Amino acid sequence: METPAGCRPRLDRNSLRANRSAPAGIRRAHRAGHTADACAEPAEAREFAGRAIRILLEVLDRRRPVAQLNTLCAPALVHTVGALVAGDHAPSRTLGAAVLTKFRLFPADDHAYELIAMYQRGPRRLALAGRAEHTATGWKLTALRLT
Repeated sequence: METPAGCRPRLDRNSLRANRSAPAGIRRAHRAGHTADACAEPAEAREFAGRAIRILLEVLDRRRPVAQLNTLCAPALVHTVGALVAGDHAPSRTLGAAVLTKFRLFPADDHAYELIAMYQRGPRRLALAGRAEHTATGWKLTALRLT
């Protein structure tokens, strides 16, 4: 059946979806990932991560003793942070106190989350990444990367 000269056929929604730049499977996975992030993150993991990052930054600034990380971090991580503090190797420490600006958690395993955080020292914005795991004694930071 031919369409009249001045009329256009109605566009098929399926053909519109097929013409987008990303394949439909990738778009669905992307949407599913965004909805899973918001609801999969338990409040206790978020509270622990925020508190642990703030205390960690205060330890790096020498406003708290390294021993306060014993309940929050794995022993190897406490030792590593202690070495950073003792050698005064905290990134950009001379610019002022570190202030946490934002952080996000991403599910890694059933009882573990990867985290990224942005913090500020003076005019510079810096980042850190880590891993929080739920152990028999509670949440612990088990890995850390500072930039």
